[in-house]
Amino acid sequence: MLRSLLKSRAAYTISIVRGVTVTYTNTRTYLTRIQQIHHDGTDLEQQSVEINPIEHIRRCTFYKDLDIWTLYKTICPNVRTLGDVLYEGCDASNNGPCVGIIQSTNSPDSIEWLSYSMVIEQSRMIGSYLWTLAKLTPIQSKVAIISSNRPEYLFVEQACYMYGFILVNFYTSYDSATIMNLLHRTKAEILVVDNIERIQSIQDDLLKNDHIKEIIIMDDIICDGHNKIRNMSSIFKTMKTNDIRERPIINPENIATFIMTSGTTGEPKIVMLSHENLLAASKGNILRIERAKLKGSVTIRHCSILPLAHIFERFILLGVFLRGTQVVFCSVPEKLVEYFSIVKPTQLTVVPRILNKIYDTVMIEVSKSKIKQYLIQQALDSEESWWLSRLIFRKVKQLFGGELKAMFTGAAPITPDVLHFFRIALDIPIMTGYGQTESTACGTSTHAPDMSCGTVGSPVATVEIKLIDVPDMNYRSEMNQGEICIRGPTVFKGYYNDEEKTREAIDQEGWLHTGDVGEWISNGALRIIDRAKYIFKLSQGTYIAPERLEDIYIRSQWIAQIFVDGISTEATVVAIVIPDEQYVRKNFLSTQTTMTFLELCKEKKLKQIILSDLIRLAKENKLKYFETISNIYLHSEPFSLKNGLLTMTLKTRRMNARKQFQTIIQSLYNVDRTTTNNLLSK
Repeated sequence: MLRSLLKSRAAYTISIVRGVTVTYTNTRTYLTRIQQIHHDGTDLEQQSVEINPIEHIRRCTFYKDLDIWTLYKTICPNVRTLGDVLYEGCDASNNGPCVGIIQSTNSPDSIEWLSYSMVIEQSRMIGSYLWTLAKLTPIQSKVAIISSNRPEYLFVEQACYMYGFILVNFYTSYDSATIMNLLHRTKAEILVVDNIERIQSIQDDLLKNDHIKEIIIMDDIICDGHNKIRNMSSIFKTMKTNDIRERPIINPENIATFIMTSGTTGEPKIVMLSHENLLAASKGNILRIERAKLKGSVTIRHCSILPLAHIFERFILLGVFLRGTQVVFCSVPEKLVEYFSIVKPTQLTVVPRILNKIYDTVMIEVSKSKIKQYLIQQALDSEESWWLSRLIFRKVKQLFGGELKAMFTGAAPITPDVLHFFRIALDIPIMTGYGQTESTACGTSTHAPDMSCGTVGSPVATVEIKLIDVPDMNYRSEMNQGEICIRGPTVFKGYYNDEEKTREAIDQEGWLHTGDVGEWISNGALRIIDRAKYIFKLSQGTYIAPERLEDIYIRSQWIAQIFVDGISTEATVVAIVIPDEQYVRKNFLSTQTTMTFLELCKEKKLKQIILSDLIRLAKENKLKYFETISNIYLHSEPFSLKNGLLTMTLKTRRMNARKQFQTIIQSLYNVDRTTTNNLLSK
């Protein structure tokens, strides 16, 4: 079931949130309950204030007069580097359970817990081994890791933080060529993997690589006499308690980790984050959520399901451990719902595609019954039906373990209908946010009692934000629109070995230029409206931001993924469309059960239906003529990691897509426009 939950439609690969701010009917009773429990003193009509009228710099209203560079240090003041985090959690929990390991049985006792002191000891043993026996050098040596979410990942991560080694995080979706390329670029000396199969195709190359000193396997395997390969259990057998070395002195400004960007426009860039960057991010988040009383019973257990190579999960986990929370790692994504039923998390961090899939599944089931449709509508919309909401949605709550008290979603936009559904169904605060790897995932976040949809909230405690002009796209900061720039202690230290791109990203005044276009709405919240970096020009000189258009067109029920593109010699845009196979088979009248999906995509009638629906959306959203898709090509193979058309964060690799479909895109202009013109004129 988890595999289906984690599959995404293209709506969830778009990286920009757009549209208007939305509110729903059944918010009053929900809002009353949430504000009674989690009111943080926010005036939701003035969430941010302008502290510099010349540059139009804004901060969260709470922190307008405070020093954002030192404010976060008031939280857990004894934690100066990331190596101190587990010690703080140990004190906060009175050396309580830290990491849970799920056993084979599905019973309340099926989780075996490691205490905070046990995790600290395991981490220090690995760190001491890397320092003394593997001969790594603190502050300089790099340790690369490729693994699913599991306790050993944490042991290695904390070992590096405690002893000053730089942790290099690789996504498990990387192919062999990418792994070898990044190992070469980062000059990693140790490679840690969860299983030997992960590197089987490049094992010989790794063994011949003189720069790689050791390959450490988390699984307890027989290493076949390779002196360069060893399993992690052998380290624990080799190292004794009295072999644990004292931790070296580490400067908070030292680089703690390398995190890879998604590689949307080419090969991944290597983002350098310091101990201070990550602590400012985590402590700043604690300032926001604890002001809303999201602590105590809310922060008992966390189920880690997002990739640990992603900055979003990393900075959330650091905050979790600072407060002594219990954590269980979900190492098998296909068993996500099973993990929830055992772990019963009280807080959860998700990406929208997980919620989208659950929502779609629920709505497909609801559509089979008029009575169910009515009850769901009443539960979602009626102010008096809070009791009905609890009755109707109890099964949805059980999907998440039944004890969930708060949820955080980010890394991609979430649609208003899905966000509203889960707020009512789960009856908990659901916060959304905006940030980038380069800002340590920090930028803005919504306040717990804010029920509006379509914004990403106000600046977090550790940043200030300004919007700058984007002349080519007619966005002006004086009109509260422009490219989002972020400044604060969470802004990264640069791209490794790439000073040119670093200078492009961070200006002389320390502002990170995100490439995203935002708009301050009347209540001081930020809305993402466009993308400045991925634009192209049409023949009339008009600039097109394709991701903005994709976010509109993806609303068609007929399509699963869409790639909008154009040619500078043409006056309109065209698109590559991957239809939603399930919806097409159910609603396309001419469908025959024996037809393959490839054959369906060749049906001219289906193409006309989908193009008509896209033109309808263009009219409803008042798109200009040149923004209205003039022709489409139906493609049967979804964009994926495997075919190189999606990044590991499920964003479209635009350069790859443009290269692959170049001939097709050209051909879409070489047709008789009569049909399209007729559709546009209707």
